[in-house]
Amino acid sequence: MVMVRSISARALCVLILGLSAASCGGGGSSSDAMGSLNVSLTDAPVDGASQVVVAFTGLELKRAGGEALSIDFSSPKSIDLVQLQDGVTSALTEGAAVPAGNYEWMRLKVLANKNSQGESYIKLLSGEQFPLWIPSGAETGLKLVKPFTVAQGSTTRLVIDFDLRKSITAPPGQDPNYIMRPTLRLLDQLQVGKIVATVDLSALTSAQLAAGSSLASCKGGLYLFSGAAATPDDQDGNDTNGASPIVYEPVPYDGVNSMVPVTIAFVEVGTYTLAATCNFDVDVADTDDYNPTATQGTPGFETMHWTTVGNVAVTANGTTNVTIPGGP
Repeated sequence: MVMVRSISARALCVLILGLSAASCGGGGSSSDAMGSLNVSLTDAPVDGASQVVVAFTGLELKRAGGEALSIDFSSPKSIDLVQLQDGVTSALTEGAAVPAGNYEWMRLKVLANKNSQGESYIKLLSGEQFPLWIPSGAETGLKLVKPFTVAQGSTTRLVIDFDLRKSITAPPGQDPNYIMRPTLRLLDQLQVGKIVATVDLSALTSAQLAAGSSLASCKGGLYLFSGAAATPDDQDGNDTNGASPIVYEPVPYDGVNSMVPVTIAFVEVGTYTLAATCNFDVDVADTDDYNPTATQGTPGFETMHWTTVGNVAVTANGTTNVTIPGGP
């Protein structure tokens, strides 16, 4: 069960998740001015964790020029984001009846307090489990400032893409809490496609490493950048040296197959640049590991090499196939 209300308490109703949903009145709204909203979660891979569980308590939606609406769950929904990779999604809410129209932002309500037990948590591959703390999460939730539209009389399907590799920080010192500052993307499922990239690790090794290097020495990684001819950069949170990646993933060598397929799901319609590197292992989030203008011998100087493919076009509900090195 979920409960939808205006923040001003002007309207209140109980909605049933799934196929049926009741309409909320109030302020002159009628059932023919309503739409149905589905919100799902997905995730990019994360290193070193077997579980990343976030406890969600509801959603808040801000109407353009109007009041905020709150969708409150009758009990928290604990979702393991690690299970939501390679295009897999989990429904946060389905069939929620909300006023049709334009919205300015969405906020996810979470339980992720410091030193909390039974709320959000991370479990490492070692089996150790720690509280997952989202600073200000209990007060402000996770806000996605991106406009979207709920169509009248039909279902609007949105997906929220977490990027855990960018989001989670190991605890400093003796603090037992892992910190999550989520990197989120809000996407309309009618306006996304996917990229299936085949990375030729043999060719990549030859292009980037010393002659005679083994494939095992290539620590492969694939990066997606916005724009047809983007200048690639590592994940340092700074666009000074080049564009920040939208998505970046490892391309592991299994010891047998040198042609490795990588699927990037939920890519917005547009044109992109793909870049592959054999230096994925040196890229630490929020650290400048690649700076082509740095003086030799200083941190970041030429520690990463790139092989790019530009003009990668993504169409709605389409699949774009790319070989790298190579092209579409």
